[in-house]
Amino acid sequence: MLRQKWVDAFAWEKKHHATAERLSAALDQVDIGIVLLDSDTRAEFINRAFRDYFALSDEQADSKPPFIALMYHGRDTGAWQLPEDELGAFIAKRTEMIRTGDSTPVNIDLADGQVLRFICTALPDGGRMLSYTPVTDLVRHTDDPASADYYRALRGNYRILARHLGAAE
Repeated sequence: MLRQKWVDAFAWEKKHHATAERLSAALDQVDIGIVLLDSDTRAEFINRAFRDYFALSDEQADSKPPFIALMYHGRDTGAWQLPEDELGAFIAKRTEMIRTGDSTPVNIDLADGQVLRFICTALPDGGRMLSYTPVTDLVRHTDDPASADYYRALRGNYRILARHLGAAE
C-alpha cells in the first residue's frame, strides 16, 4: 500500500510538471510580456515577450531576479522613453504599485517607440502577476501626424530580429 501511494504521488508529480512545462511554453508564444513574482517580489517566471521587450538575457531571467533588479536593468539599458531625471520617480512609483498590488493600468513608452500597458494583479498566495500588453497601435493613432516619420523610424525592434537571426544560425 505504501508503494502504491508513492507510485501515485510520483505519477501526479510527473503530470503536474508536464502541465507546468506546457503552460510555460504557451506563455512564451504570446506577445504579452508576463512576469510572475513570489510574495518576496522575486521573479519565478519571465516569458519570452518580456525578455524581448526589455533586452533581458535568458541567464538574467532564469536567475529569478527581484523586481527591483528588473527595474534597474530597464534603467541601465535605456528601455523607457523617459528623461533621466524622471527615472528614479518612475521606478519608485512602479515598485510601490507592485508592493501594494495596485491594478491601475499604466501605459509605458519604450525607447524604441512601442507602448506597453502594464497591469499588476495580486495573487492569492501574496505573489504578483505583471502583464505588459502591446498597445502601440491603439495609442499611436492619436499622435500628431507630423510625428509619424519619427515613430516609423523607431519601429524596428532589433532585439527580436537578432534573436531570430541567432536561431537561424
